[in-house]
Amino acid sequence: MLRLTQDLPSFLVFLLVLLLAACNSTPIVETPTQPPAPTPRPSPVPTEPPPVTAQPQVTVTPGGLSVWAVADVAHRDALQELLQEIGEQADIDLAITMKSADALHADLQANLLADAPLPDLIWGTQEDMALLQRGGVIQPANDGIDSGVFVPVMVEGATFEGQRWGTPLAAQNYLVLLYNQEIVGTPPTTTDELISRARELTTDDQYGIVAGWAEPLWFTAWLNGAGGAIVDANNTFVLNTPETINALNLLKELRTAGPPPPNTYEQGVAFFAQGRAAFAIDGDWSIEAYQEDNDDLDLGIAPMPLVPGTGRIASSPLTSIYLMYSATLTGEQLAQANVLAQALTQPTAQSRIVRDLEVLPAVSASLSDPAVSANPLTSAAAGQVEQAVVLPATQEVRCGWEGMSLVLPSVLLDERTPEEGAQRMQEAALECMVLDVE
Repeated sequence: MLRLTQDLPSFLVFLLVLLLAACNSTPIVETPTQPPAPTPRPSPVPTEPPPVTAQPQVTVTPGGLSVWAVADVAHRDALQELLQEIGEQADIDLAITMKSADALHADLQANLLADAPLPDLIWGTQEDMALLQRGGVIQPANDGIDSGVFVPVMVEGATFEGQRWGTPLAAQNYLVLLYNQEIVGTPPTTTDELISRARELTTDDQYGIVAGWAEPLWFTAWLNGAGGAIVDANNTFVLNTPETINALNLLKELRTAGPPPPNTYEQGVAFFAQGRAAFAIDGDWSIEAYQEDNDDLDLGIAPMPLVPGTGRIASSPLTSIYLMYSATLTGEQLAQANVLAQALTQPTAQSRIVRDLEVLPAVSASLSDPAVSANPLTSAAAGQVEQAVVLPATQEVRCGWEGMSLVLPSVLLDERTPEEGAQRMQEAALECMVLDVE
């Protein structure tokens, strides 16, 4: 059995959980003729905070900086070593404590309640940033670095109230096109070609393509490729649009080459791992499980396809990683923190971040670094990151996400036309906002 379900990233679920908890809204309920496939997202974050970890905090020497860094277990040693060496090169004494995402928030909460010192610096994601910024734990990033050097979407993900609240360092959690090299050969580069090839490769015992068909994360990629969005620059819903209709039509065209409904994400994963599907749209988080659980799978990784009608790549949302600064950090220690940030965004450090942590760099110029092209996963993602989208933890994004989740199953089951689906998504998002207000 593959273990992908529990390994899925929390970045988009977090948006829902965070805002649902903050708004305490009543969800919209709408039952399609056939029940939708179970969501592949992980279980929601519990209402009760996770238990405080017993991990001891590292002692900070006078004049040094304490860093709490979030990383998955597989990359913690590499991240700690990287930070330590960059700190030594910059003549900055760092006391580094590695954390899981849950432990970060639990330990921050515990320290706040106990009036204990908070870390000077936090290495974490945009989801961490949203919580910390709202809680007044961090300050804006006055790191002296021109925001123009970074991949735009990573700056956008750190911008609240007109200020950047962290130094972009890397990005992860994005969709790519996976393919079985024994079946496919050369992967398609456009959605038209993907549809055609997937249909050709569909046989009695083989499917052309599998994906998270009714999941908003996957649909957001098709919506982005079609030139659409959840909200516009004024934070107004723009789901009832020709772009959304086109994205729904594209989704239905792709779906014809997939397993017959009802079909879950987990079932699609199993089909692809067993060699019974030619293509899979899946995330970077899934690659390790595919490789570990099926040695015979000749896995190919390619960029998401381009939508010919718009010239846009169907790029999915991604999760950016930032260096964040404690609200209490001042004076010489703040100056040292800014020196560290500048060191971490230099080409050599960005190259090492890519190589050792297997993530995308945050500096645009580093996307062409050999370390990016040497890894099939980052190589596939590098060409699409400039067109990726960011989903800030806002009420509007959460309600738009809820509207898509509600309507997608009914469109895929032909209970609604794409035109009706786009209209209903908009209505559901607006209804969600009203319920939140009430």
